[in-house]
Amino acid sequence: MSTNLSNERDAQQIVKDEFLQARAKILELAAMLDRIERASGDATNLRPLSLIGLGLNILTDDEAEKAKRVQLLMSRDYESDWKTKMAIEPR
Repeated sequence: MSTNLSNERDAQQIVKDEFLQARAKILELAAMLDRIERASGDATNLRPLSLIGLGLNILTDDEAEKAKRVQLLMSRDYESDWKTKMAIEPR
């Protein structure tokens, strides 16, 4: 993969450099969804699975800043006492 910043490469070079990595991630997600489909129990109302579907919608829409929007979708709202709630000890 090229070490240049993405704004120094044209769209074709980015696709050429990153296609195989993107393909692997899509296949990994497809395999997970196949495992869920074959498993016993109902996963239709699970929040994480719903978030994956919403994230896929973002990937296929025409709006910009896809990475930012997916990150915000899948992130918790900020809580000032998050360290206490997650039992993280101060250093």
